[in-house]
Amino acid sequence: MDSKTTGYVFLSTGVFIMVFSTVLVILAFTNIIHPTYFSVSPKSTPFPTPNTDLNSLNSTGQPNLSALLPSLNIIPPGVLDNALNLSAHFLLMTFIGGFGHKLAMIGVNLIRPIVIKTGDKIYETTPPQT
Repeated sequence: MDSKTTGYVFLSTGVFIMVFSTVLVILAFTNIIHPTYFSVSPKSTPFPTPNTDLNSLNSTGQPNLSALLPSLNIIPPGVLDNALNLSAHFLLMTFIGGFGHKLAMIGVNLIRPIVIKTGDKIYETTPPQT
């Protein structure tokens, strides 16, 4: 296999990898696919139900002050999990796309001829054909 054919194979493979990773990122951000790298299910961490009885005492004999505070849920459990999964997916696809870019650049360097300009002389080398 000559170097031009190898270059075209590397170039096409690299472009395919870059397009594939870009499509996967777009599908993840438009919520068509749901990447799950980290999953914290709300069933594994149950929220304690507040005791509304103000006369109840805890194990130390002190009044239960958690019953006085309202149950605040600032960030819903699924939103943080989804943001973490999308960030991990984007980071992974960035690395995969970078690998495709490097592969495509190797292919381009194998395809094009090497031109050396020194003063008034121009040397052009082409890869050997086998």
